[in-house]
Amino acid sequence: MKIVDQNNLSPTSTPSTQGASGPESGKRREASRAAVTGDGADSANLSGLAGKISEAVSKDSANRATVVEQLRSQVANGTYQVDTAATSRGIVNDSLANAASAGGSSKK
Repeated sequence: MKIVDQNNLSPTSTPSTQGASGPESGKRREASRAAVTGDGADSANLSGLAGKISEAVSKDSANRATVVEQLRSQVANGTYQVDTAATSRGIVNDSLANAASAGGSSKK
């Protein structure tokens, strides 16, 4: 892989780093055009982490679909039981979090 330094930030000038007037300037322009137009052979490889994330998302989607189907079935059959304690905890915790993020105080 060749890296073309188009910034030319070196403190001293040498014949190969003199910018547009040097003999390398044509090659640099060609490399720049190839990068812009997509004529080069660039490629990207994703890490194994991307595969693991994709796998986790698909497993979560499958689990979520199963839970939703179970809840739908319970509601349709009239057997769904609401956990009132968990619901009230959720409402209170959400209200406290919103008050804290809005700059309010949860204590008076």
